[in-house]
Amino acid sequence: MTEELNPITGEPVIIAPQREDRPNVYDGAPCPFCPGAESETPPEICRDGDPWRIRVFPNRYPPTEHSEIIVESALHDDTFDALAPDHAQRVVELYFERYRALAAKTAYVCIFKNQGRKAGASIPHLHSQLVGTSFVPARITRESDAFAEAPNCPLCDLREHPLIAESENYRWIAPRGARLAYQQWIVPKAHEHVIDEAHELAALLQSSVRAMSAISDSFNWAFVVFPGEPRGHWYLELLPRIAAVAGFELGTGTFVNTVTGVDVARLFSRIEKMPWTY
Repeated sequence: MTEELNPITGEPVIIAPQREDRPNVYDGAPCPFCPGAESETPPEICRDGDPWRIRVFPNRYPPTEHSEIIVESALHDDTFDALAPDHAQRVVELYFERYRALAAKTAYVCIFKNQGRKAGASIPHLHSQLVGTSFVPARITRESDAFAEAPNCPLCDLREHPLIAESENYRWIAPRGARLAYQQWIVPKAHEHVIDEAHELAALLQSSVRAMSAISDSFNWAFVVFPGEPRGHWYLELLPRIAAVAGFELGTGTFVNTVTGVDVARLFSRIEKMPWTY
């Protein structure tokens, strides 16, 4: 693993050739995350349950020195929305616990999920990742600067953005100006620049997975935090993958979104209110 700099902007790029060796379970490789295959992963950091229902261990094919995997269920075909509420809550609590552990060692920690081939996953078994970097990513720097310069926090008052659902501590919105179709944010109501307490976040995540699954079998989510900017307001970005980022977006950095936030909120609110049984 090495870091190079973009020759124009000076922004860091991570070079990690060893990630080419990752097993692709979609193409028939054995799943290294299933019970009985524990020796296929590095020694675990922690587990929940005996027999385990959640495992945490270092990434065997890490993009950076501080990279971890959270396998969220022992069942290969489980989905996040199908987990029991206490199980999903424990997963989110582990996100926060492992975030705090890695944040003490790194400049920035990204918690994210790649679910499905279109979202970049090579293993379908339910899992998320944490990656700590030695630098603050360019996106985070740009957004930190925007928070610092704004007269008022843009995420403390979200009345102009279509609301999908809310809980006591979070708002689930379809932000105006979303880069891609069906993008959503889950925003804590309390102003915090880094993640603090899980509260009822797991339940909103389960609702979002159900909603996104009506659009695509692949999705991403990522926590966006601002460790160096107290005026920042952390949030969680969620995105079903229905189209590839193409030439215009790559060439300009400007995105063309084909779905309005109002339509996203209307559709996902209807799906979120459907009766679900397991």
